[in-house]
Amino acid sequence: MNKPLLPQNEDDVYTYGNYHKIIEESPVPMYIFDLQTLEFLEVNKAALVQYGYEKAEFLTLLATQIRPKEEVNSLKVAIQDFHHTYYDFGNWKHLRKNGETFFVHIYAHGTIYKGRKAQFVMAIDVDQKVEAQKELLEKNAEIEDILESITDGFYAMNEKWEVTYINKEAERILACKREDLIGRNIWEFFPDVKESAIYAEFERAMQQKVSSHFETLLAPLGVWASISIYPKKDGLSVYFVDITTQQKHTQMIEKQNEQLKKISWLQSHEVRAPLSNILGLIQLLNKDGLPDNEQLEIIKLLNNAATKLDGVVKNISDQANIEE
Repeated sequence: MNKPLLPQNEDDVYTYGNYHKIIEESPVPMYIFDLQTLEFLEVNKAALVQYGYEKAEFLTLLATQIRPKEEVNSLKVAIQDFHHTYYDFGNWKHLRKNGETFFVHIYAHGTIYKGRKAQFVMAIDVDQKVEAQKELLEKNAEIEDILESITDGFYAMNEKWEVTYINKEAERILACKREDLIGRNIWEFFPDVKESAIYAEFERAMQQKVSSHFETLLAPLGVWASISIYPKKDGLSVYFVDITTQQKHTQMIEKQNEQLKKISWLQSHEVRAPLSNILGLIQLLNKDGLPDNEQLEIIKLLNNAATKLDGVVKNISDQANIEE
């Protein structure tokens, strides 16, 4: 059995007097309570300051009275196991005399005090730390909500190329599930991409801590993507947009432009020759006194030129994909 931390009777005061003084003067709030009755048996100055009581007043309380009602059952469950040695009970919500609640981190172990089975407790105020963690969790949740609602695909990687977060739009574009990708090396998950020029951009961003933006075809997925990479302290953040539809539209416009160039060339070269012939022959027909045989020859030439022009027009229609 461990020796009690505080004297069990008046005869032990001399033996434990110095130790008792160390506890009493410690900046760490400490108290002892009876495990059966939950009565407080001892308390140091730091605990009195923390909870807002005078010593005589504090020693009239039960351990349940420095806790909110919702914490009482948890306390009773926690002390059922008697820990002879140091034990970390974690964070608990406690109650000051003025009714204010705050968080403490409890370290404790069982002891015998004045012949009573008791619990020796160190209750360290961690309220600011808990609040800071709560705010951080709320902020992280807010950021996650934003990342889940944006129309861009997004994922983050650490320096080992392991995916640490991926939003639902990225899941859709990459045709994968986040539970299959998070924690995995992205190049092992998409080995074909590592063999492409895309990897060089990611490697440059990771090693040189620079941002990068480019458009590329993700060949294994058949998806055109506009990708933006941003370095962060422990890896990379990647935003990307599926531009497959826009890319197909761009390609269609480029194809139409090529057709227009061909049509323009046909109009400026092949149409001009027969049209010039027709115009010249019409002028000849307008001359007075032109013999009948010459008129017939001019009409024949007009017909040939018109037939050639009609062929050119049909060729232009074919180039423009216009059905007659």
